[in-house]
Amino acid sequence: MEEMSTSFVLAFLLPFHIGGGAALGVALRRTFQDGLSLSGCTSNAFFFVWGALFGGIPLLIGSAFESSWIVVVQVIAFGGTIILVAVFYDWLRDLYRQPGMFVASFGFVFFIVGAALTSFILTSGDSEGFWIGLIFAGVGGLITLVGVGLLLRDT
Repeated sequence: MEEMSTSFVLAFLLPFHIGGGAALGVALRRTFQDGLSLSGCTSNAFFFVWGALFGGIPLLIGSAFESSWIVVVQVIAFGGTIILVAVFYDWLRDLYRQPGMFVASFGFVFFIVGAALTSFILTSGDSEGFWIGLIFAGVGGLITLVGVGLLLRDT
């Protein structure tokens, strides 16, 4: 069995960093809004633990690879998401209340996973199997376009 490419591993792990970082960012935002009290920390304990595990365990998995740049990208994605969500929580919440934004984001994640899958399959030498990743990326691209269309129609 051959080793997976680092770009495939990175594309696979990044959604976990973004999800975990978003949960930690929400927990930090709510804790600071409650005044950094013990009750504020305990009421947000689920988001702290879930976010740290959901984003932190894939960080440990990615650090097992020999490429040092993959760890840097993972830390930037995880830390950047924590900071962005903690600072811009209200703006992001209002943004995702718009019809089409979730659809566009979901489709884009689908597209990225499909592109990574295509990259992995092509580097493994399976020229027929790359259609699976291409279909994944194509469907994700179409879903993204539908979401963008909904956003543009609303404005």
